[in-house]
Amino acid sequence: LAPPTAGETSWNFRLLDPFVADFMSAAQGRPVVANFATIPAWMFVTPEPVPVAEDPDEIHWDYEQGTELRDPTLNEVADYFYRIASWYIAGGFTDELGHWHESGHHYRFAYWEVLCEPDMGHRIPPELYTRLYDAIVERLRPLDPEMKFIGLSLSPVAREPEYFWHFLDAANHADGIPLDAFSYHFYAFPEIVNPISEHGNAPFEHWRGLFFAQAEAFLDQVRHVDSIRRRLAPEAGTFINELGSYPPDLMNPAPTIPDEYWALSASMQSYLWARLVELGVDLVGIAEFMDYPGMIPGTTLVDWNSGAPNARYRALHLLLRHFAPGDALVSTATRMFGYPDSRIHAQGFVVADGGRKLLLVNKTADPITIVISAEEGHPAEVEQTGVRRGAGEPVRSPARPDEPVVIDAFATAVVSF
Repeated sequence: LAPPTAGETSWNFRLLDPFVADFMSAAQGRPVVANFATIPAWMFVTPEPVPVAEDPDEIHWDYEQGTELRDPTLNEVADYFYRIASWYIAGGFTDELGHWHESGHHYRFAYWEVLCEPDMGHRIPPELYTRLYDAIVERLRPLDPEMKFIGLSLSPVAREPEYFWHFLDAANHADGIPLDAFSYHFYAFPEIVNPISEHGNAPFEHWRGLFFAQAEAFLDQVRHVDSIRRRLAPEAGTFINELGSYPPDLMNPAPTIPDEYWALSASMQSYLWARLVELGVDLVGIAEFMDYPGMIPGTTLVDWNSGAPNARYRALHLLLRHFAPGDALVSTATRMFGYPDSRIHAQGFVVADGGRKLLLVNKTADPITIVISAEEGHPAEVEQTGVRRGAGEPVRSPARPDEPVVIDAFATAVVSF
C-alpha cells in the first residue's frame, strides 16, 4: 500500500488469503485462472499520493489514478507481480530489503491473466500494455513452467481495435514470450441517464430490445476480432471471460431490480454462450459470482444477502449440467410459417456420450409454444428456467414429438432426446 523505504516495506497479501483459499478449495482441482489485477497506485506518477482507507472493505472506485509509471523500465511493476505470484505459488517471497515473507501457499494456476481492463482506469495504451505483459510474463514464468498466460482482458467500454492488432502481433513482443490466449469482456445495459437512482432511466420494458441488439453488435465485434487473431496469432485462444449485464442505476446504493431482469439477463447470456460456441470461442465466463449495492449489483449470480442462486446462476448451471467440451454442434433452425422464428434461438448438440440435446432460448418476455417434429426424433424431457421459475430450480416436464411444449418467457431450456 506504500512504497518501500530504507527501513521497511508494506507488503502484506494476507487479506486476500481467505478469498483465494476458499476459491481454490471450491475449484476441486479444476483449471483456475489467476488474476490479481491492481497495480499499486504509488507506482504511478500522481500529483498527490492516492489515499487508502483504514477499512479494507471500503470500495475505492478512484484508486486507479495516473497514466505514467514512475519506473519506465517496468521492472518495479514486474517485481510486484512476481512477489504476489510467489506468495501463492512458491510459499512466499523476498522483499526489497532482503526479508523473507512466508505464506505456506503452493497453489498451481492453469493461467495467469495479466491485468484486468487496462484500457480503463490508468488508460494504458496498447504499446505500453504489450511491454507490461512481456515484463510480467518474463518474471513469472520460472515460478511454474507449465502455467500459461492470458493477455489484454479488455473492457466492454473502450473497444479500440489497435489493442488486438498490436498485442497479437508477435513482432511486437520480446523473443520467447508466449501468446497463449487473450481475453475481452461484454456487458449489456440500458441507456444510463441516472446511475445512482432508478428515476429518469428507461423502464424495464425497454431493456430487452437493447440487450439483444447489443448482443448482436457484440457478435459482429467477435467476428472482427477473430479475423485479426487468425491472421496474426492463429494458435492463441480466445477467452470472453466476463459476460453479463446490468441495469441503468448500476451505482444505486439501494437498488430495486425487477425480478424479471434476472431471467432476461440469463436469457441473453445463454443466447450469447450458444452463439460464441458456434463462432469457436474457447472459453466463455459468466460474470460475476457475487456483487452487491455499490459494486454493480446487477451482475451478480447469487443473492448478496443470502447467497442463494438467482435466475442467472440457474441458467448457467443448466448449461453446465447438460453440455461439456467434446460436444458437437449440429445445424439447427426454427420455423414459423416457413420462415425463421427470431423470437427463439435453437442449437442442437450431439453430446460426448452420443446422446442428443437441443438448447432453446426464448428471447422475449412472453411464453412461446413450440412443436418438435417427429422427424427430428423422440424428445423425452424438457428442463427449463425462466420468468415463472425465477430463482427456483429448473422445472422438468415430459416432451413428446408433434405435441406442443411451452417455453417460458426469457427461458433457457434443454430438450433431451
